[in-house]
Amino acid sequence: MIDFGPEPPRREYEYLVPLINVVFLLITFFLVTGTLQETDPVTIDLPEGAIDEAKPAEPVTVFLGADGFAYIFDQVIEARFAPYMLRSFFVKEGHRSVQLRADRNVSAETLVDMMENMREIGVEEIIILTEQAK
Repeated sequence: MIDFGPEPPRREYEYLVPLINVVFLLITFFLVTGTLQETDPVTIDLPEGAIDEAKPAEPVTVFLGADGFAYIFDQVIEARFAPYMLRSFFVKEGHRSVQLRADRNVSAETLVDMMENMREIGVEEIIILTEQAK
C-alpha cells in the first residue's frame, strides 16, 4: 500500500468555499435564464381601458351664523332663503352635497328648518361640520 503521509490540516472556512461557488453559479444561471425568457408565454390581445378622471363634485359650504344669516359664495342672506339660493346652483353645476358649518349659538329650530329646506330642493347629503372636543 502506498503511504501518502498525514492529511494536511484544514481550516473551518475551507468547507464553505465550494458551497459559496455553487450559490454564485446558481444566481448567475437564474439571472441569465430570467433575462432570456419571454415575459408572456401566451399572446393575448388585451382590451383598452379608460380611466374616468371626472372628479366627484366637492360639497358646497354654507356658513350659518348665530345672527340668523347664512353666508354662501361670499354673499350674506337670511338663513330661511339660503336653500332656495342654492337651488339654481345645484341645477347648473350638478352638486348634491352641502357642508353646513353652523355657529354653536344657532337655535336648533333654525338649523333643522334649513336642513329640511335643503332636502326639499334636492340636496342628497348634508354634512354638519363640528370641532373636535379637546
